[in-house]
Amino acid sequence: MRAILIIDDKTDEREDLAARLEDTAGSARVVLFTGAESLEAGHSFERHISDWIDEIEDGISVALIACDKELGAYSELPGLSATPVSAVALEKGIPFCVYSRQAGDDAQEFARFKRLRMWDSEEITLEGLDPSDWAPQVKSLFLGFEALRVGYEALGEQRGTPPSALAEVLGRRDAESRLALYASGEQAFLKEVFTFYDPDEPNVDALYERMPRILGKWLFLSILRFPGILVNKVAAASYLNVDPAALSQKDVQARFSDARYQGPFHENELGPWWWRDGLDDLMDQAGTKDGQEYLLKQGVRVGECRDPVADEPAGFYCMLTRTPVSRENSRGDISWFPSGADLARIRKDKFEEITALIGV
Repeated sequence: MRAILIIDDKTDEREDLAARLEDTAGSARVVLFTGAESLEAGHSFERHISDWIDEIEDGISVALIACDKELGAYSELPGLSATPVSAVALEKGIPFCVYSRQAGDDAQEFARFKRLRMWDSEEITLEGLDPSDWAPQVKSLFLGFEALRVGYEALGEQRGTPPSALAEVLGRRDAESRLALYASGEQAFLKEVFTFYDPDEPNVDALYERMPRILGKWLFLSILRFPGILVNKVAAASYLNVDPAALSQKDVQARFSDARYQGPFHENELGPWWWRDGLDDLMDQAGTKDGQEYLLKQGVRVGECRDPVADEPAGFYCMLTRTPVSRENSRGDISWFPSGADLARIRKDKFEEITALIGV
């Protein structure tokens, strides 16, 4: 049985999160790391946690680790943090995510910029501050990584390159070349591949076993995050020239349902997402220049999407403020954005303000 492992030093919240997952994650078994045993002499945190995972009852395979960033309340394991847990997940090829009860960081633009600037090495970090926020995201991650694992294994000897494999798993062979752009220079993706590939003793099977984790992180942290081939709600509104408030309405979203992304992680609260070329197809078939005209042709009148600062038509998405932005009022071609994310930009004033502050 596939399992979600929760590592959290707060007993009540650990059990609360487990209960919520048992109600929502379907066939997933939930396993709790209580930290009741102290380190054996000479053992590191990494070895202790790795051995503990290895000793989980027969038939249980950890498919995802959800870990609290701050683990200082484990009395038998003083000094433990999420860092050695992450290292164990990396070594074993297990998907990994972290969460935190510390308020404020996710809402601060400077903190968000730091995460974006280091997006090539970032762990999957959950939004929110308590189990009610985390549970649906953990469920989405578990289901998403499992879908990737099952789909990747089904490819058998036809796995091909990671972009071609992901295109196959997503059911979009035509997207391979666009996905390959996202892979170009993707440091986190390349790092894990090279870390676990020994040219003197190549073990391709071992690399294949961890490929669902690699593909999942790439999909979640890069392709779904940086709009280009896929667009989130705000990016879609900007691209379509539709008022974002209107696109938040279910009846308006339904008009674009044929382009809706239904692949791994689509249930995550950061969504929904749409295939950009699918939106283009809808516009072409209707003979309309943008989403506003497309909706009007169906009797639905909505406002246009404007850059809230420049007060001009938007068209792009600011990764820092998460708002629509115009080409003229933003910076693009940023070296640490994926090559295929041509709709992702940063508003000029924010780019200049924060890069001056940190000296980039």
